[in-house]
Amino acid sequence: MRSSYAYSGRLRHWIFGALVVGVPAVTQAAGEVDWFSLFTEDAEAAAEFYAGLLGWEIQRGPSGGLIALRRGTPIAGISQIEDRLPESSESLWLAAIKVADLAESVASARELGGTIHQDVTRVAGYGSYAIVIDPQGAPVILAVEERVLGASQGVSAWLWAELWTTDTDAASQFYAEVVGYNRGTVERNDHAYPILSRDGAQHAGLATLTDPEISPRWAPYVGVQDLRATLVRVWQLDGEVLLEPAEIDDEERTALIADSTGGALFLYELDEAQAAQGLVSAHAVPAESIEFKIIGPADEGPRVNFNLSLSYGYGYGYGPGWGGGAYPRPPHYPYRPPIGPY
Repeated sequence: MRSSYAYSGRLRHWIFGALVVGVPAVTQAAGEVDWFSLFTEDAEAAAEFYAGLLGWEIQRGPSGGLIALRRGTPIAGISQIEDRLPESSESLWLAAIKVADLAESVASARELGGTIHQDVTRVAGYGSYAIVIDPQGAPVILAVEERVLGASQGVSAWLWAELWTTDTDAASQFYAEVVGYNRGTVERNDHAYPILSRDGAQHAGLATLTDPEISPRWAPYVGVQDLRATLVRVWQLDGEVLLEPAEIDDEERTALIADSTGGALFLYELDEAQAAQGLVSAHAVPAESIEFKIIGPADEGPRVNFNLSLSYGYGYGYGPGWGGGAYPRPPHYPYRPPIGPY
């Protein structure tokens, strides 16, 4: 596997630095992907994991789910779903893309063959959102904010999003109409990585899925200051390291993990300049000493009946507890993205 990614680390280092350094820490522009929501069979266990791993604070949201905060700003949602497959995880991170006009974007998605899984819904004090499944099958959240939400720089913030799709051309056209993205590429040494941008800002990448058994999806990256120390914390907090840094890139700055409920995401080690834009590392506190608590109302709130029909039938098969290979193989392309999949 490592040979498939031999070029990836150098390319990622070059592109990622260009994307992150010098970008304002807080933006409200349409096209931004600086919020993800986790839908999981055990929301409180997932919240405890991320509080211990990334230093996020957890509070009860107005709709009954949990909200993760970074430096006091909401950065992620964690919602309970029905446990329909007890032998395997259905936990899934969904990207939230900011749009200029939510009703117009949802209407465009419908006209272009997307499925509206949840129509426009307002959450008082936060904003409005809709959940759409694009024509290739990737679920995504479209959102308009009423307050500052999300973060896209520094330690414990989202850094990058990548769409894994069966048809990058069709997906590009869909998101061009729905979000206003333009498609471009970042090229170096004869390698090209497709980029989705808007108003001159690069927001996400594209990768082609070649295995029909892997379902399309959006993949998140989160920044950490010390990747090796973070991976130790993953194990301490009952998570799993699915792909070691050496298996992904030659600079060993990226790892694929699963949280204690099976939700998977990438960790990316920031360099000194990138890390300086965010929090002091949460790794100074030993995992065993962290006291997890939910701040805010303690009521249970409604459960979210959200389960999507996604294919998890093929994958690495990471031993007992992971079902029949709950995590799909990466798509086949010549290098990893700048800053990747579930």
